Amino acid sequence: MNLVKHIATMAMVAFAAIAIGACNGNNEPDENPKLNHNLTLEVDIDNILSESAKVKVTHNGTSEDTWYGFLTSEVEKSEKLLIDEEVARYLASSAPTALRSTKSYVQILTNLTPGTTYKYIAFGLSEEGEVYGNYGALEFTTQGNSGDNGGGSGDNGEGGGGGGEVNGMRENSAWSVEYIGAGTLYEQNFDHIVKVTSVDKNPYLMTVVYATEWDPTQLRELANYVVADLKNYIDEFNDYYGSTYTIADWLFVGDGYDAFNLVPGYYKAVALGVDEKGEVTGLYAVSETFEVKEQTASAAFRAWLGNWDIVGNNEVTYTINLSNGLANKFFYMSYWEGDMDFVVQVDYNAELDALFFYSQTIQEDVNFGDYGYGDLYFLGLDRDGGLYTTESGDYGIAIGGILDGGQRAIVRYDDDSVQGYPFFDYMQFIADIDGKYYRLTNSELLQLPAAMNPAGGQVAVSPKVAERNVPTPLRTKVSRPRNHIHKVFNF
Repeated sequence: MNLVKHIATMAMVAFAAIAIGACNGNNEPDENPKLNHNLTLEVDIDNILSESAKVKVTHNGTSEDTWYGFLTSEVEKSEKLLIDEEVARYLASSAPTALRSTKSYVQILTNLTPGTTYKYIAFGLSEEGEVYGNYGALEFTTQGNSGDNGGGSGDNGEGGGGGGEVNGMRENSAWSVEYIGAGTLYEQNFDHIVKVTSVDKNPYLMTVVYATEWDPTQLRELANYVVADLKNYIDEFNDYYGSTYTIADWLFVGDGYDAFNLVPGYYKAVALGVDEKGEVTGLYAVSETFEVKEQTASAAFRAWLGNWDIVGNNEVTYTINLSNGLANKFFYMSYWEGDMDFVVQVDYNAELDALFFYSQTIQEDVNFGDYGYGDLYFLGLDRDGGLYTTESGDYGIAIGGILDGGQRAIVRYDDDSVQGYPFFDYMQFIADIDGKYYRLTNSELLQLPAAMNPAGGQVAVSPKVAERNVPTPLRTKVSRPRNHIHKVFNF
């Protein structure tokens, strides 16, 4: 993987916020000819946990089309009635800022109740309160005891027909796949380990799929996807480290163990036959359905939750919020650079009691107003003002921990295993518009290292953006990939 350095010299501002996805539904058009009655909104929801979920709204209109989205647990009511009630609340609140106009908007829904069914609805709405176009609505259930989401019977009756061939794939009775759970592998502790017991010499790879997505007729497609994904990773790894690994180095023969990053839900683990040339052999085996439950948040993890004043080395201060993403695993950070619309995932290392800030894609297809549409990233900038991107994957920017004196602080990420790894002095939102990179604000950036002090109360309101200047493109350099992370595949 190449970590590419760019020189950022100018800020861009005045963009529209991002929006969230929906399903289909219809409202009868208004008579107002100024409104786009062909507007159609779609809602999509993923990362459904016990107390949070990620919602995305998209629509087929333009930035002139305004819309409104809301969450409700009153799923028994008709969607039209729910929309009417929400419009009445909107008009009573006199809050036109609640309207969205972007074609793609993402939001993390928090403080949800475990085991509860919700519905997210998005619909066209003018500032005057006129409903128009085709609304989108999607129902989902959070993880929890009151309503297990995505569960299964636990049987393996769908495993491939007792050795019969389906679409060129045949169940191999010499393999037995089982979920082990937490354990130690390669002298490291992992939460989710899968074991394959094999009494033959056929090579294989392992993967995990959502139980609700298990479909034996799509196994050939799944196997091809897993192999292609691994080949891409090996190419990036070899390119970065100058090594000469092949897919044969990643195959298992005989008994094998592998570890996976899994969020709460129901899964099946699968062994897929692959030869040393990377060709799918057509053999497979599948585990029984297993459940991953969210852990109980530790006291150390909970101590990071809440509002923090981040005081930079240059005295610039941000007031941010850390909310629970997945207990003992990661947080959602909001209000970095004072922006409430963009949420950054921050990993948590329980052994170190530390936060890890990584580069990441925040949202694709964002409406940046006069600048057009582009993708938004959270990236690291070095002491020379250069920002870093990668062709794929992400890289470490900073670490948050507790110093010897008890002060919580964010310091630069320093990977001493890689010669010349950059010292990142800043973390910033960066827009990629037509292959050119721009900052979102002209304000002075917070410089690392930075102290973290409890803020309490409400998170500060987003500051006003500076006057727009002429945007200036950036130049480029390259950083290391993170370790290969197993994906959970949908068919």
